Amino acid sequence: MSSLLSTYLGQFLVFVLVLTRVGSLLMTLPVLGSNSIPLQVRGLLAVAISLLITPLHWGLSISQPGNLVDLGLLVAREAVLGLALGGAVMILLSGMQLAGQVISQMSGMSLADVVNPTFDTTVPIFSNLLEMLALSIFFLMGGHREVMDALLGSFEWMPPGSGTLPTNLSSALSDVASHSFETGIRASAPVMVSLLLAILIIALISRTLPQLNSIAIGLNLNALIAPAILAFSLGSAAWAFQQEATGIVDGIREVFLQSTAPAPSP
Repeated sequence: MSSLLSTYLGQFLVFVLVLTRVGSLLMTLPVLGSNSIPLQVRGLLAVAISLLITPLHWGLSISQPGNLVDLGLLVAREAVLGLALGGAVMILLSGMQLAGQVISQMSGMSLADVVNPTFDTTVPIFSNLLEMLALSIFFLMGGHREVMDALLGSFEWMPPGSGTLPTNLSSALSDVASHSFETGIRASAPVMVSLLLAILIIALISRTLPQLNSIAIGLNLNALIAPAILAFSLGSAAWAFQQEATGIVDGIREVFLQSTAPAPSP
């Protein structure tokens, strides 16, 4: 009876570890991780995927944790592996949101906020537009399939309970953050340059004709220039995001593979 009970406890522990890795990924992925998707739906999806993966690891021998601290460490390692995959995509998407915030601040339209369910906050309307553009490109590129493929592959490189945190994971996420910042700058560059030129022109006109209300003219001009230039430069913003997004998931996957690779023999 004790051996049967220990077998079922071992299988339940495998399911808990698989569910932790899958659930942490789904809770941070774009669209699925937003509050627009009910928590019950996300939880049911995580349980369904875990039930499909867990039988593949029934024969896995995991040392039973002796206390809650050991169990917490096992669960924490699995959670970090899932968060790294989903967090890399979220960090990359935040670059497009940054581009929209820069455009809104420079054009004086930062008060036009809308609710963003992905980040659970209110963002300028330009940020929401560029984020929706980035999400569309991400799904068209098959990024969601790459993420799920990396998740399923991670159980081959690091079976449940044997996952170790890569030493260069922080540097990999820092590289993703730098790519995200570069994407935001490149996406907002055409509008930033156009608004800067408009401000310089208004400043020269105000020095020549000081009786004109330069503030009112500048705000109205910026409100016209920003949407027009953004409409013409959406293609370049999409191209910039596509360039930076290519290989992000593969880069995180390589970090995990390097951590599981055997050390070279002397």
